[in-house]
Amino acid sequence: MKLIGLISPNLSENTLVDVYKILPEGIRIEGRALNVGKYTDDEFHRAEQAFSDLVRDLAQRPLDFLMVTGELFLSYKGPGSDRQILDLVKKITPVPASTVLTAVVRACQALGLKRVVMATPFPEDQDERLVRFLAHDGIEVVAFRGLGCPNSEVIWNLSPETGYDLTTALLREHPDVDGVYMPCNKWRIVSVVDRIENESNKPVVTNTQAWVWEALQAMGIKNPIMGYGRLLNNIY
Repeated sequence: MKLIGLISPNLSENTLVDVYKILPEGIRIEGRALNVGKYTDDEFHRAEQAFSDLVRDLAQRPLDFLMVTGELFLSYKGPGSDRQILDLVKKITPVPASTVLTAVVRACQALGLKRVVMATPFPEDQDERLVRFLAHDGIEVVAFRGLGCPNSEVIWNLSPETGYDLTTALLREHPDVDGVYMPCNKWRIVSVVDRIENESNKPVVTNTQAWVWEALQAMGIKNPIMGYGRLLNNIY
């Protein structure tokens, strides 16, 4: 049995359903929530103040890996802030760790994605932060479009088709990009990733898919996982 510690904004058992669809048998999640009520700097700062205590709490468990998700929480302090988060984690626990944005960058690099379109459920100001974050790590967002959702509760109620429709529209307008990035683990889109890839012949990187890929690699689990996109078809 492998145990992954997961720190994520507004984590619940419901949001882990898609994760367990993807994870191989014999892996369990021990989660802690940062409880971000709305997408404002005040809320992200409050979550940041609680972060260290959550890491210390999880570090008491026999973790094999620790993952920090929440793109907006990670990016609100600017490009490169994921490194700051990981430096803090290293001071608390020796458990191998990563963040979802670190995983997204590594996933894009593994798939050869240098120019992407970004489809999101977020407001435009939050999308712009993600664009700057990715640019800092050499990934150009050629175009982006969001649904303007103010919080994760609204996002959770979106259908997977909203992700499919938004992404395919962007790809029609920008057919020359290398692929697609779709953030937010509250956006229940894992079921449409294969469909988008098969129809567009473009790789797709999503939040859940990227951090699962990162965790499996770190734990030495390299069996391909089919049905959830090219990234998980090839565990490097």
